[in-house]
Amino acid sequence: MIELTQIGAHLIFIGIAFFLVGLIQGALIPAAKNSRMALSGHLTAVQCAMALAIFGIIWSLVELPYYLEVFAAYGSALGFILIWIGITFASLTGASKALPIAGAGFSANLSAEIMLKVLVGIGSLLSLITCALLVFGLLPLLSS
Repeated sequence: MIELTQIGAHLIFIGIAFFLVGLIQGALIPAAKNSRMALSGHLTAVQCAMALAIFGIIWSLVELPYYLEVFAAYGSALGFILIWIGITFASLTGASKALPIAGAGFSANLSAEIMLKVLVGIGSLLSLITCALLVFGLLPLLSS
């Protein structure tokens, strides 16, 4: 039986708030320097928001030591948000080296390019680690 945990409730709230931010960003796409990158930011926000809400719903099924559970939950939220911030930053500055498909035809100064690489790199690594932990935390479901 799935029950709502405190961490699950936090993830659902973060996810729904993040979804709202993504919807607002969608309305602002034409105002960005790189509208293709802004569309990527909008889609990243709404997709990651839905993932966080789903994580919250199923969180009572996750079996991890408490410190890993907290890290996986809030680390995944932080990782997704860092990726979104990086993409949104790139849409406003024209930074494109770390995201060459959506950034094709745009460029920015070196500090903006480095900032984009740091935000997207840390966010991606954090998301990968925390989602892998989530998979391991859900493995006991297979033996039930």
